[in-house]
Amino acid sequence: MPSERHPVRHAIYLSLMMVALASTAAAAAKYASTTAPTATIVTVQYLICMLLCLPSVLRPGIASLRTERLGLHLFRGLAGVLGFYLYYAALNHIPMVDGLLLRQSAPLVVPLVIWAWNRERIAGSAWLPLVIGFIGVAVILRPSPGGLSWWHAAGFASAIALAISMVATFHLAVTEPDSRILFYYFALSLICIAPFSLDGLDQIRWQDWLAMLYIGISIYYTLGLYTRAYGMAPASAIAPINYLAVVLGGLWGWLLWQQVPDQWSVLGSALVIAGGLLTIYLARDRKQETELGVV
Repeated sequence: MPSERHPVRHAIYLSLMMVALASTAAAAAKYASTTAPTATIVTVQYLICMLLCLPSVLRPGIASLRTERLGLHLFRGLAGVLGFYLYYAALNHIPMVDGLLLRQSAPLVVPLVIWAWNRERIAGSAWLPLVIGFIGVAVILRPSPGGLSWWHAAGFASAIALAISMVATFHLAVTEPDSRILFYYFALSLICIAPFSLDGLDQIRWQDWLAMLYIGISIYYTLGLYTRAYGMAPASAIAPINYLAVVLGGLWGWLLWQQVPDQWSVLGSALVIAGGLLTIYLARDRKQETELGVV
């Protein structure tokens, strides 16, 4: 039994490192966006990630990059680019805690993406946490007679794009190794966004270039920690740790930009986190029932 708990404990440590690193990348993106265009931030991020992944990808030889699923790789890359672009653009206009919380609502969207992709029925027990979570999202979006908070809506749209990317990655993983998936993700995403990042480069401060360098490196290692953690332990054991990003987002927002979450942000965050945790809990129960032959 202790030998079974050790990988889970190790995965939890890796997940904590992943969440902490991702939250600092978000803070760096918010800082850089004051003068650097969002497209440039995303371009530099993918360029650095691609350069860092090249040694491990090319070690087996160029033939290892051969794929018959280039279209799905491209679709995944487009979803990833759109997700990061909207996420960083939103962070420049809304409190960090709201931006990170909306980004972390992606798991709530995944069942809907799977339904649209495969026409796979959503389990009846999954609807309650989905409703709770989406009520939380609606609270954070702050609909009013004057309309939506559009930058908050952009933050949620980034979660939708992330959910699409997650489902596409799941389909790619059936036939593609992790290294090939990551290479095509970085390379195709870079090709998609780079042409839009050429204007205004002379106006970017050296501090922002350093921030963008940090973003690229931290996102690359965040993805590596994510892959290792989820390969060592079931998602139900470590996925709840992702919501620590919301707390860290609030901390960075308070320390660096004197942003204090209002009552609506706190209420919306609580509902989204409750919906996400309940989704994880029910998914674990459904898995156990399936293994026991109950369903």
